[in-house]
Amino acid sequence: MNAAHVQSLIDAAGSAELPPILVQEDGWRVIDGLHRLEAARLRGDQTIKARFLDCTDSEALVLAMKANSSHGLPLSRADRVAGAKRVLTAHPDWSDRALADITGLSAKTIASLRSRSADGARGGGKRLGRDGKRRPVTAGEGRRRAAEYISAHPNAPLRQVARETDVSLGTVHDVSARLRRGVSPERTGHRTVKPAARPTGEVSETITKAPAANATPLRRRNHTDTPPTWAEVAAKVANDPAIRYTEGGKEFLRWMGLHAADPDRWRQFLNTIPAHWLSVIAPIAESIGKEWSLFAERLKSKQETVR
Repeated sequence: MNAAHVQSLIDAAGSAELPPILVQEDGWRVIDGLHRLEAARLRGDQTIKARFLDCTDSEALVLAMKANSSHGLPLSRADRVAGAKRVLTAHPDWSDRALADITGLSAKTIASLRSRSADGARGGGKRLGRDGKRRPVTAGEGRRRAAEYISAHPNAPLRQVARETDVSLGTVHDVSARLRRGVSPERTGHRTVKPAARPTGEVSETITKAPAANATPLRRRNHTDTPPTWAEVAAKVANDPAIRYTEGGKEFLRWMGLHAADPDRWRQFLNTIPAHWLSVIAPIAESIGKEWSLFAERLKSKQETVR
């Protein structure tokens, strides 16, 4: 229980009715809404609205983690990892990305937890994806799905490809780039070494060198996971009582809806601006960019302060 969050709910809601909590019918255990329940108790409410669900304990855990990832005060990373281990034990046949969607962790973290768990290694040759479809767990299978989807839908945004094929956005980017170069979307685990120069007329060959068994996998410098878009988190933010019940919070949602909903739309206007306006528009765009960068820096600074 986070006392500060409880107080923020009380301050934000005022006398308004708090959103319903989620309760497991068997035993009346709260699945989601402990902070709302405590806020209602402290302000003297006799009742609070609730939705009762007839579900098992393992289903309640999944519902609790999914509800937490969609609104309210986020769980700590340690709590999310602990919950992910329990969900992985109960559902070893679920895909890494399906579990990541539920727990709020990355698919890579889920894969790492699975590799260290005897229960996670179970599940046979297929796993259940976020779309409810079972797919083979084989190297390159996801890349082949992404390549097929891109070929069938060449104009589809990469995020849509990732969502429809249950593949990470980073993998979709790589597959798309490989298809543009006309090479196989799959990675062989080998790297190509450029051959030495040969005399004219002599046939050249490509030397493929396999990595050593104990070699450390290479990572791109300064590589980070792709951040979410505003469209992906807007509903979650809007459902947080600490935002939805304050005038400032409502104004923030309207402002972000106008300015952050489609941040890369500038690309379609790039060639529509006449040459005589370029020297005027460019500094304005640069100034706006600096303000957004300052906004991000201030938010990161506040985040470090509250840790």
